[in-house]
Amino acid sequence: MRDLEPRDLRIFVGIVVVLGLLPILSAVVVLTQGWRPSGDNALIGLRARDVLTGHLPLVGQPSTGENFGSGVESNHPGPIEFYVIAPFRAVLGASVGLAVGAAAINAAALVAIGWLSFRRGHLPLLGISAFASLLLVRSLGGNFLHDPLSSNVGALMALALLFACWSIVAGDLRTLPLFVAIGSFTLQDHLSFLGTGAPVVLLAVGVGTWWLARIRRRASDTTWVRPTLAWSVGLAAIVWLPVALDQLFGSHNLTAIFQTFTTGDGEPSGLGFGSGRLAEALAPWPIFMRKVAVLGWLHTPSTVELVTGYLVLVVVVGLGVVAWRRLRTDLTAMVVVVAFAALSGLYTAINLPDGAGVKAANLRWMWTVSAFAWIALAWLAWELMPRFAREVVGVPAAGFGAVATFVLLLSVVSSIELSTDRDGLLAKDITRLTGNVERELARGTYRVTYEGGPVVLSIGPALVHDLEQRGDRVYLDIGPFTRAYGEHREFDDQPIDGTIFVTTEAATAYPEGTKLLARQTVRVNANDEETQTVRVYLQTGEP
Repeated sequence: MRDLEPRDLRIFVGIVVVLGLLPILSAVVVLTQGWRPSGDNALIGLRARDVLTGHLPLVGQPSTGENFGSGVESNHPGPIEFYVIAPFRAVLGASVGLAVGAAAINAAALVAIGWLSFRRGHLPLLGISAFASLLLVRSLGGNFLHDPLSSNVGALMALALLFACWSIVAGDLRTLPLFVAIGSFTLQDHLSFLGTGAPVVLLAVGVGTWWLARIRRRASDTTWVRPTLAWSVGLAAIVWLPVALDQLFGSHNLTAIFQTFTTGDGEPSGLGFGSGRLAEALAPWPIFMRKVAVLGWLHTPSTVELVTGYLVLVVVVGLGVVAWRRLRTDLTAMVVVVAFAALSGLYTAINLPDGAGVKAANLRWMWTVSAFAWIALAWLAWELMPRFAREVVGVPAAGFGAVATFVLLLSVVSSIELSTDRDGLLAKDITRLTGNVERELARGTYRVTYEGGPVVLSIGPALVHDLEQRGDRVYLDIGPFTRAYGEHREFDDQPIDGTIFVTTEAATAYPEGTKLLARQTVRVNANDEETQTVRVYLQTGEP
């Protein structure tokens, strides 16, 4: 950094600042429009609150692995997201802290991508990576920048992980603490990131160990090595401590995850499905560059798409061979990471239980691998281009790239809107419903139970989230749909002031003396006008 020209430094700082502020802007926009958490996001908010109240989570949110053949209840590997968001919740409050905390995670990922790109290839690679990252954001929608859902909040971090792995494989061990931080978040956040990220992380650890031995033998200055290793090992020990404690003394979640991946009666999706997903990810236009309709990631590629998709990978590998022959270690390392990431994604898709692909979260690697592969293709082409050619196209390319990036940035910002947010459809109705409940309900200790349509699975967690934020103590009957609340909220005949029933079933009979606290008519989904009426009742006293 000290050797940079002032103009280059200003450009670098400007790009990184814009990347970092974009997710925060996303959160601010929807919060001013009335965003509030419901469903999974409300559950994440509750678990972040647990960090602040001493009920320290040891695992992540429940996964859906048992629903696709394994029959084994498992959670996402670690609780790191809850711990990261907890300080934001403590300072900013429940809803604001949750959205801003998720935005801060994505901001950190974008800044890491920018910084690592600049470290590897200065302004040209920074420009390419920033543009590709914005394309990825546009593909997933600007609203995902503030979405706490684990499969969304980890997407940009998964892309940052590929850059961090590239740095380690290239021998840049000074980035080791950042590699540990990014890798820990990505691998703990969601099972899909564990399946595709772990092989690349293991590659980086193996090659990094070789580089470490080489540096210790040959480098003239090794004073930085010991502090870097100490920081990295210490950080890893801290962030993986909850996972280790659970494995040793708790639910043994890592064992359950292993069983989820290796057991069950479900049929794997197979080679045809897996190879199609990789081609769909890479073929022009690659998936990270375009908007994808619902279930669009399951599109069956044509023969042309299959050929061009794998041709992209072949070209990247071919350019990597050229780089290797020219002794360009940095470029060769990038290609190795691309190949490992692509093969990991392919293997994961092949072994994905049949039917699990309907959830985009289980195939999120398609976006991250696609983006990194095309960044690599562009960077390899630029670096291996003759010098005179770079001088000819450099200035026009930079000008066009700046304009295109600005237009793309405007497109991303314009896509941020509460009405299209995952929690936006119900936000205002839930706020009215919970507000009415709180006005009618005295503070106390309650058991909450709910039944009815899928809409209740969004409203139930939101109500519990708001009641606890108000100061009530809440218990639930823990089951397949409620274990995400945590064991300390399980109802086990504790003394309570009453039972709260949340239902969409108009004909449901309740015991005599039940009081209606609130009712609210809500839309079931954004694609039609179907509505349901949610009713919240209170039965005072013991059940």
